Amino acid sequence: MKVLGEKSLSSKVENGLKILFCIIAFIDIITFIVCAFNLFSNFTSMSMVENYLSKILLETIISIVILSTGIVALFIIYQFILVFKNLRENKLFESNNIKYLRNVSRLSVVISILYICCLVATSIILRQYGMFDTLNNILIETLIFVFAIVFLVFGVGIKILNEIYKKAIEYKEENEFTI
Repeated sequence: MKVLGEKSLSSKVENGLKILFCIIAFIDIITFIVCAFNLFSNFTSMSMVENYLSKILLETIISIVILSTGIVALFIIYQFILVFKNLRENKLFESNNIKYLRNVSRLSVVISILYICCLVATSIILRQYGMFDTLNNILIETLIFVFAIVFLVFGVGIKILNEIYKKAIEYKEENEFTI
């Protein structure tokens, strides 16, 4: 199977990324609606009086982080769509690909920072209000921490890949000048 060009693996990945983009956009919209409904329905009910403010706050923080990371993920997927579009058009050593990969790296670090902020906020809320037992606290905090580390490592990995790609373009340009 061809890797580059029309009807190749890169064009199929590009199409898959477009489908993934639509799915995540749909999930973001649903998350926003559910978060808004949940937040406003709780503020109008008597649940605040019954000391559920901490639960509402925790749910809101987690929903905002999920929504924010979903929006940033849309930008990451869009950058990858542009990279695979260039690959489909046989533009391997395009300087725009460097820009796209740099954006992916930065956005991945942004997602990692969002998860770290979520980790801090949920840790404070869980400890202050004693909402869950210790095992649930550890599981929630570990899961958020793992997501933060995964996106940080992904961002650093893409940054390294981008630097290698930059060097490849420099070598290609030097080679073209010597010929």
